[in-house]
Amino acid sequence: MASASHMLGPVCLIENTKGQLVANPEALKTLSAITQPVVVVAIVGLSRTGKSYLMNKLAGKKKGFSMDCTVQSHTKGIWLWCVPHPNKPDHTLVLLDTEGLGDVEKGDNQNDSWIFALAILLSSTFVYNSVGTINQQAMDQLHFVTELTYRIRAKSSPDMNNGEDSVEFVSFFPDFVWTLRDVTLKLEVDGQPLTPDEYLENSLKLKEGTNEKDKNYNLPRLCIHKFFPKKKCFVFYPPTEWKKLNQLETLQDDELDCDFVQQVAKFCSYTSSHSKTKTLPGGIKVNGPRESPTQSFHSLLRLRGQITFTYFQF
Repeated sequence: MASASHMLGPVCLIENTKGQLVANPEALKTLSAITQPVVVVAIVGLSRTGKSYLMNKLAGKKKGFSMDCTVQSHTKGIWLWCVPHPNKPDHTLVLLDTEGLGDVEKGDNQNDSWIFALAILLSSTFVYNSVGTINQQAMDQLHFVTELTYRIRAKSSPDMNNGEDSVEFVSFFPDFVWTLRDVTLKLEVDGQPLTPDEYLENSLKLKEGTNEKDKNYNLPRLCIHKFFPKKKCFVFYPPTEWKKLNQLETLQDDELDCDFVQQVAKFCSYTSSHSKTKTLPGGIKVNGPRESPTQSFHSLLRLRGQITFTYFQF
């Protein structure tokens, strides 16, 4: 078998079987063989929005994570791919591709929430992939799952209690990258052009009112500001005409929209160079198995029997 940092392709880390999330022992064995510090990039978003394409690009490959080109979603659970880090030879890049949110075949929003929360907890860079403009539904979902993640962390770690200062919690929360796909509208407000980062910040502006409507509007934005102090946004134009989208992994760069190719390159360059090493409370870098249990990920999925695996180590 290839070494953990030279996996030939992705393997399923978290299996989703009839709504139950269960860790794959073979994938955990692969993780436990990693002796280097890890940089963990996870991506979430709606089904069939191009998540796997971006993750394959981060891996430096055209193929790997399964790309959905029909109305049926391929990716189930969370899939893992460990590759050599392109910028840090002493680190391993761990890529996590998640099943699409809102899949009609599941019909279970709670299942989506657990997948979403796990991606946040496990990653050092969290990529949220959506189509078109930043909308209120996406804001509300980020708010809900962020709060859920905080509660999971507080309950699952023996070193934490409900009164822990959230500032310490945020210190090891992942960096946040919002990727907007198939954007066809101009990024401008009041006739002034915006960069993608400015567009994100403008979408996160708070209302000054104090009525209930304004409070509800501000709540998810306050939550995102609080838990994701480091934020980045990338905008992608449609890669090609819609009839060719199911051939995306086989098309050469000169067959794709040149702006899309450049945008993907910028995303990969930024993510590779800026993603931090995964750390635990106290600034402890996550790496291979160690004697101390603090080198392990905490038991994330032991909560109330809804999720079933305990400690696993990188």
